[in-house]
Amino acid sequence: MILARIARHAVVAFRRGRGPKQGIMNSDHIARPTAGNRAALLFERARGLTSSDMHRLLKQVAELLCVAIVYIAVAKLSLAVASVNPSATPVWPPTGFALALVLLRGYGLWPAIFVAAFITNATTAGSLATSLAIAGGNTLECLLGAYLVNRWSNGLRTFDTPAGVARFALFCFTPSTAVSATVGVVALSLAGFADWSRFATIWTTWWMGDLTGALLVAPVMMLWAIDRRALAQSQLREAGAIFGAAIAVGLIAFSPLVPLAADEGWLAFLSIGPLMWAALYRNQRDTATVALILAGFAVWDTLYSGGPFARNDINDSFLLLLAFMISISVPSLVLSADVATRRRREEHLRLLTRELTHRSKNLLAVVQGMVRQAIRRADNIGDLEMAFDARLRALAETHDLLVSDAWHSTDFRDLIGTQLSPFRRIDKDPGLEKSGLRLNPQAAELIGMALYELGTNAAKYGAFSAHGGTVKLEWQIVAGRNLLIRWRERGGPPVAKPQSHGFGHLVITNIVPATLQGTASFDHDPDGVCWTIIVPSENILADGERVGSIDPGAVVL
Repeated sequence: MILARIARHAVVAFRRGRGPKQGIMNSDHIARPTAGNRAALLFERARGLTSSDMHRLLKQVAELLCVAIVYIAVAKLSLAVASVNPSATPVWPPTGFALALVLLRGYGLWPAIFVAAFITNATTAGSLATSLAIAGGNTLECLLGAYLVNRWSNGLRTFDTPAGVARFALFCFTPSTAVSATVGVVALSLAGFADWSRFATIWTTWWMGDLTGALLVAPVMMLWAIDRRALAQSQLREAGAIFGAAIAVGLIAFSPLVPLAADEGWLAFLSIGPLMWAALYRNQRDTATVALILAGFAVWDTLYSGGPFARNDINDSFLLLLAFMISISVPSLVLSADVATRRRREEHLRLLTRELTHRSKNLLAVVQGMVRQAIRRADNIGDLEMAFDARLRALAETHDLLVSDAWHSTDFRDLIGTQLSPFRRIDKDPGLEKSGLRLNPQAAELIGMALYELGTNAAKYGAFSAHGGTVKLEWQIVAGRNLLIRWRERGGPPVAKPQSHGFGHLVITNIVPATLQGTASFDHDPDGVCWTIIVPSENILADGERVGSIDPGAVVL
């Protein structure tokens, strides 16, 4: 990649050069560039690249080389157990290795996979043509599998749910692994390197090897790469205990170090224990790791013609082993994903319960304050009951708005319409469209209380009590990050400063600004009262709302 980019830049520089010494046609001379000139141009162009560009290109080249080297090393080891054909092995981890890398690092790794697969096959058996075909099939296999997982199974999060695990397994079964097996076996058969009479046997071996590599290797690489969080000491002990149990079962049931009698094949089912332990008490990552550990021991034992899956033909032994490992590892991973899903739901329910308790306490505190202040200022029980009931209804309307948006936020104009509709018909007002200003739940409750108290005062003594009276509500960002909201009345009865103040005045001048850490003023102008509040935007805007996205706005009622 770096050489191609440097060469491309060199060609451009070569074509833009001037003078006969650069081999460029001018009016008097045409000269062919020499090898020395071309090398010099390449060198100069390479020097022209910035250090960051060179570092990025070198990093990409190093990544591709590492992928190719690891792929070739694992592939050559895997082909050492091939029996039905030199190019078809029942153990093929490179499929899972390539699939996981493409999902983790992107489709741009395909050249390294293609080159590595070509080198592996070209140095094993067949011809250049068959090696190219097999390399193309291997590359298409991982690209197709990654595309299907990204497109239809939530990409890297495919193991989060049982359905995602099932889809991943389905995409591995077919068509990705089937494509590689079909392309490879057909190419070998057409070139005479495989007998057509053994097509089914070679194809099945090829397909099972690729399938097992995808189902056992890819989940381990992906899950460990995704979850890089440091484990607590207790978690390390739990994971270590499970991995230790898997190693112990592998040594007992599959290790050639412990010879088994012919009737002791049942020991292979001991592997279900560590898998269930990991699935029920740990997570998908540990479950996939346990499956890979057990598969490694089983391959080791079968390679030495031993263990519960030993048959007269070693290829049949491996196929039986692979079928067993797939049949226990995939369901275990599905179970682990289901347990993880249930845990997430339970944790979400606990969070909701704690949040509900917190909000209930806040609501009760607000209601308690309303009752205390209303009792202190009420002249009789009837007035107290009416005022308190109206304020509770207004607060409930605000809560309905918040509930409709999952208690995240509410639009300011919706809040205006809800709180002021008892005093002025504004439900069909064309001006009450979305404001673009969304308030968080606490701010919506408090600003809603203030609007209701202002509306009550305007209906009794102010603009709403006179025909033609208006209220202008406006908002804007001031002083960088502060939100200003202003209520201005016009056209009502003449305003005189009252001798005493009630509960509403306490709400709009004290409770609301103090709780939101802002300031408020309430002026009794002769033309109409004016209430202004200035609050830091971070105390009033909804999560994710940016100050720069708030445009000035106004509503006339």
